[in-house]
Amino acid sequence: MMKNLSKIIAIAFCILLVNQTASAQDKFNLADSLKKIEQSTNDEEKIIINFHLEEHYLFSKSADSALIYLNNIIKIAKDTKLEKYLPAAYTWTALDYIWNLGNYPLGLAYAFEALKSKQKNIKEGYVISDANLDTDMNQSYFTIAAAYANLGNKDKSVEFINKMDPKLTDTFYIEGRGLSSMGDFNSKKAIAQLYRDLKDYDKSGLYVRKAFEFNKKSRLDNYIYVITGDLLMQKKRYKEAIENFQIILTNSPYDKDIMESASHIAECYMILDEKDSVIKYSNKVIDMSKTYRYTAGILSANKLLFAVYKKLGKQDSAIKYITQYEALRDNEFDNIKVNEVQNQILSEQLKDEETRELELKHQKTLNYSIGISILFFIGLYFGLSQAQKRKVKKAEDNRRIQELQAARDLQLSMLPKKTPQRTDLDIASFIRSSTEVGGDYYDFFEHKGTALYSICGDATGHGVASGMMVSVTKAGLNGIDALPANTILHKLNNVVKNIDLGTLRMSLNIVQIKSTEFELSSAAMPPVYHYVAATNKVEEILIQGLPLGGLREEHFDSITRNFNKGDIIIQLSDGLPEAPNLTGEMYDYERLRQLIENNGTETAEGLIKVLMASVDEWLQGQHNPDDITLVVIKKK
Repeated sequence: MMKNLSKIIAIAFCILLVNQTASAQDKFNLADSLKKIEQSTNDEEKIIINFHLEEHYLFSKSADSALIYLNNIIKIAKDTKLEKYLPAAYTWTALDYIWNLGNYPLGLAYAFEALKSKQKNIKEGYVISDANLDTDMNQSYFTIAAAYANLGNKDKSVEFINKMDPKLTDTFYIEGRGLSSMGDFNSKKAIAQLYRDLKDYDKSGLYVRKAFEFNKKSRLDNYIYVITGDLLMQKKRYKEAIENFQIILTNSPYDKDIMESASHIAECYMILDEKDSVIKYSNKVIDMSKTYRYTAGILSANKLLFAVYKKLGKQDSAIKYITQYEALRDNEFDNIKVNEVQNQILSEQLKDEETRELELKHQKTLNYSIGISILFFIGLYFGLSQAQKRKVKKAEDNRRIQELQAARDLQLSMLPKKTPQRTDLDIASFIRSSTEVGGDYYDFFEHKGTALYSICGDATGHGVASGMMVSVTKAGLNGIDALPANTILHKLNNVVKNIDLGTLRMSLNIVQIKSTEFELSSAAMPPVYHYVAATNKVEEILIQGLPLGGLREEHFDSITRNFNKGDIIIQLSDGLPEAPNLTGEMYDYERLRQLIENNGTETAEGLIKVLMASVDEWLQGQHNPDDITLVVIKKK
């Protein structure tokens, strides 16, 4: 076994070396690679070639395409009992979602899948090499820490950083990439990136310096210049930051790195008030987004273009880009709170000014009249300014309230008016909107004598944009034939793709319920929970797949399970398991699974009440920041 493993690692290392140069990338031939997979009878060889394909697309071409090959690896590994490759596949799926696609919750879910499969491998006695058991675990902890850092949960991120062996943080392996001396460099670069995301710029700078020395000798990776540029921006050394980002634009073969650098260059030029350069580099990001999806860069580019065109007085262009920004963003920026903070700061400034004037009055009585005059005009200025701000804010608040109400009405109109009434099933559903209108959706379709289809989905974005996606989805599902669940998803994906709503996507799962079994298929949704009454156990069923609207002619996997008396199916959006408490800690999928297992004898409605009571207690009086949707079906 070790001899075969050494051979496989050698093949992977050769592939890695070939892929390190631009000339090798030019020689990449997708058709040849796919042909090799088709002709190969060796499952391990198929996995290695899929890793090669995934790596080619991960930071260049298409992050969505990389997910296809990662899903291939996961499927082959599971089907052929080659589960030793699952940690690498799950890890790079997580990092693709975290670093490229900006879907941090899904990235965190895959990071935990990587950790669980790694622990299983270790328990079964398999490690990449006996000498690197602990460094291997370091990578799993690193990936979870990176997800939490991008979710803004510093405490949880630091918790997993502290799980890493401090003696080995300079040499941990990037799973599936940590071969030869690359492991030393990649670990330094990755730790620098992690601390940057945590805004711990001192520690980030420390690892940048370590990685830079290695990079100067070997020229292995240019991304270190992106991190260096970020640190220089924090120090307000914008021209030096631009110089570092320009190195990426000139030398990097990776679309993602180029888009990230161009986005940061535009930010620097915005601060330097060089408007033409802001427009030039922001448009570069948007142009590249037609072939590569890097969410953070696209959002930043649209926001910068809005700001610069607003300064230039070009209102039509400004409206165009702020509309695109609002349609793209997953978590809408709260302008009302910002205005309140600004007003509070302004009030404090006025109080300070008044205090200084009163002190001047006591100390210099001869300047009393002058001091009063200054205070009067300052008060008048700020009073008029505040009145104008209040007027504008009130108009903006009214507009937002009307838009949110319209979006909320649209969302509710898409939901079924009542749940199906069945003699064989106990069905209950629940939806609670967040403070902003989200894109959660559920529905039911019945085929008499054939099956019941239960739908649960979550559109990207908020407000009217997500409402449009839900409308398209519902229209596509209307009148669906009695087909397998994964076939319906395939057809619906083509409908969404043909309409082309830009970067908007729809996550969706479908459960087809028959008399004694159910079939599940999913497009990037959280796991479905299956309570088995006979064993009083809950199975968490997670199916990998891209969201609807990602790639044309995408195919989806399906899973079939027995469905007997007392069994329960729970479909949900991520609003419940990812609900934060006051410290920012998530409710968590495992906590949810255990609660379902402990309350499996409840009715469908009773189980929903138990789950919501638990999450409300967890929220500690806060309103849920994301929509919470539950569909519970119990076999009578």
